[in-house]
Amino acid sequence: MALLGLVVPLAIVAFALRRAYSEVDDGFVRQWARAHGLDLTPSNRLMVTWYLFTARVLRTWGVLGGLFLPPLVAAALGGRGSANFVWAFVGYLVGAIYAERSLARPLAPGRRSASLVPRELADYLPRRLLRAQRGLGALAVAGGIGALVAPYGVRSPWFERPDGVLFVAVTAGAAVLGLGLERLQRWLVQRPQPFVEPSLVAADDAIRSQSVHSVAGSGIAVLLVLCGVSAGALGASDVQVLRWTMWVFAALSFVLALYACLYYGHRAWRVPRRVPGRAEAAPA
Repeated sequence: MALLGLVVPLAIVAFALRRAYSEVDDGFVRQWARAHGLDLTPSNRLMVTWYLFTARVLRTWGVLGGLFLPPLVAAALGGRGSANFVWAFVGYLVGAIYAERSLARPLAPGRRSASLVPRELADYLPRRLLRAQRGLGALAVAGGIGALVAPYGVRSPWFERPDGVLFVAVTAGAAVLGLGLERLQRWLVQRPQPFVEPSLVAADDAIRSQSVHSVAGSGIAVLLVLCGVSAGALGASDVQVLRWTMWVFAALSFVLALYACLYYGHRAWRVPRRVPGRAEAAPA
């Protein structure tokens, strides 16, 4: 049994990494570009291909790190830990951010110029996802507070009484993520574009949209998991209506978290093309 517990995780890691490091074929690049309304050119194809490969690799490492590192750290510190999906979603989010941040954006030779076309987050991400982030952040904070103040006494067959320290952390984490997620997305969108060639600007817009969607999908997934944890704790409270209903919300939140990360994290979005203003030139 111990051998099986070692072989299965290693097999999962090997399979995930083999898939992550597989070549990004030209058909997939064309399909991704078509879904994002992007015309591929010799000048932007390499940038798009590099991003798709790097983003897949970094997101995979993020998920694997989130699944396997926390239990190992807990065991090294003398505690007991198990894989928790919330850290997998956090790892996915970190991988998506780093993939966008490390993207090599090619510059034309000679003088370096930057596009001054205004960029708004709503052009890169649907407003309903922005509202979902805000609403789930508030709901996760309210759920954490509710789990801390709810009365407990009757033993539940499904859930244990929550640990106060855990739910202080849940509430604080939900507040930080709920407030910081949109700020992080705006930072990704509003970072300077170091070129003005239309094909490169269009590719950069498509990549930024993919990045903020990945951040939104994984961020919403984390918030849903935190809501589910709080719902599970409320299901162990002495309030009978909560004991009857909260287990449904707890189970549903984990299913919705996986859906949000896989669907919204990879959803195609066509960025509206704004009319350029002037370009700011700087010495190379």
